[in-house]
Amino acid sequence: MFNPSLKQRGRIRQNVQPTFGSSNGTMNQVKQEKGRGGSGGGGGPALALLLLGVFILAGLFFVEQSTHGSLRERIHQQQQEKRNKQTVILNDIPNDVVKITTEDDKDDMSISSRQQEQQEQQQEQQELEQSQELGTDSDGQNIYNDSNLKSAQDGRMYHLIFSTDCSEFQHWQSYLLFHSALKVQQPGTVTRIASGCKDDEKIQLQQWHKEHISNVMGERFMVHFTPHFSGVKDENGETVGDYKFFNKPFGLRHWLENALGFVPGSSQVLNQEDDVVILIDPDMVLLRPITGDFSNDRDVVIGRRHLENRKYKVDHGSPFAQKYGLGTQWRSFHLSDIAGPDSPALEVSQADGAAFYPVGPPYIGTVRDMHSISLKWTEFVPKVHKEYPYLLAEMYAFCIAAAHLKLPFQLIDSLMISNVGVGGEGWPMVDKLPEENLCEFAKRPQHDIHPVPTVIHYCQRYTIGEWFFSKRRMVKDFFECDSPLLEEPPMDVIQTTDYKHPPGGSRTELDPKNAKMEGFVVCGMIGALNDAAMYFKEHHCDGAVNFEKTLNLNQLH
Repeated sequence: MFNPSLKQRGRIRQNVQPTFGSSNGTMNQVKQEKGRGGSGGGGGPALALLLLGVFILAGLFFVEQSTHGSLRERIHQQQQEKRNKQTVILNDIPNDVVKITTEDDKDDMSISSRQQEQQEQQQEQQELEQSQELGTDSDGQNIYNDSNLKSAQDGRMYHLIFSTDCSEFQHWQSYLLFHSALKVQQPGTVTRIASGCKDDEKIQLQQWHKEHISNVMGERFMVHFTPHFSGVKDENGETVGDYKFFNKPFGLRHWLENALGFVPGSSQVLNQEDDVVILIDPDMVLLRPITGDFSNDRDVVIGRRHLENRKYKVDHGSPFAQKYGLGTQWRSFHLSDIAGPDSPALEVSQADGAAFYPVGPPYIGTVRDMHSISLKWTEFVPKVHKEYPYLLAEMYAFCIAAAHLKLPFQLIDSLMISNVGVGGEGWPMVDKLPEENLCEFAKRPQHDIHPVPTVIHYCQRYTIGEWFFSKRRMVKDFFECDSPLLEEPPMDVIQTTDYKHPPGGSRTELDPKNAKMEGFVVCGMIGALNDAAMYFKEHHCDGAVNFEKTLNLNQLH
């Protein structure tokens, strides 16, 4: 999408190009004087006068060049100062209401066509440089829409997917997730699996996705629609309830079989079965890319129990996932009814159950393995829900499916941070971060400078001082032109705050370690949301745009 501010900035450089008078006339005059002196036969006084004239003219020429050189230097410095000031202005004011007027706009038009052509080239180059700073090329298209990102540096193809319904609640989460994947340059495709949309909802979402996601972020950011899967049915097939988390296993299977598809002539072999699937939740924000390579110890935190016979890379038969506090409760279910009397899940010991199967998103496995899991997951999850009709039923069903298929997972702690103070997550990485300016770092983390967890799973409530974040309290129309940005905490909020006061709750003390964890998520979520909102406003808003940072979730009623 073309950005009008780029033309404004480009025009500045063109108009302030200094036009200097040529010194060729002076030099020609010297040559002519020399010619006249030579042809006159040359008397002594005449020759002396000629030499004196040459000396004086050479001196004037030197002064002229020195003066112009100094002038050029001063003008260049002034240009740079103007561009810096104008860049600040353009970052704070909507593009279409920015109007820059300088004295250079009054430059005369007496420049040659060749000079004008050179200046136009310089202008185009400057526009390109400035547009790249905004993440777009000279045509306003995003520079991240790059074939190099369709496969990772390891040469593998990755498919990051997440399951949603068509509600407004998961709509803003989806945009935030897409933007975070764009920002960290997640390789491969990124797909929202939208289940159970009504016909008009599907049409609206398709149009919105095309305009705001794929046309701007790139075609590798996709949406895939599936039927409604969340109905709970009785023995007669009648719908008697709703469990929205059915969408995840059934959506995964539908996407694998209909988006990737089977090899022609086969109903068993999927296309691209060596590719890697990454299944995450919509309420996750990427802090760095997710791949199938966990061989660098700097990048991972792994519990002691899971270091034995550790695996390093995702491959067939070697899936990876985040460790969750599920324990081995699934072993107490009626596994014979769920998976069959001969299921290998019945043979899993307590120790192996705890070592290989208490897993949750992000799930990472090859297409072949994830399809095998999806077949059993969709078979088992209605039975698990019947026995355990509560939250986490679909996660326990996943554990049973993996155990039934003899697909032990390599558990990783640092794929996620979510529940402050809970073990088995990536909090040790946060604990090691320098305290100075930690809030600013959390807003825009840089894994190459300090290792950070892979995602924030913002499914809890987070508070430091009077600063608060919860997805349930988040406004649903945040990604709109007239919506304000979130108010940002001070840079030193983590170092200087020793309490938390959530909305509707009491004030309680925070020790430094918990303040660091709470503050990292609060600052990180506010930074991620504001960055995504700025990206939205930059690419989709004309006219008056709200850039005020006044939205405070702790003050909403």
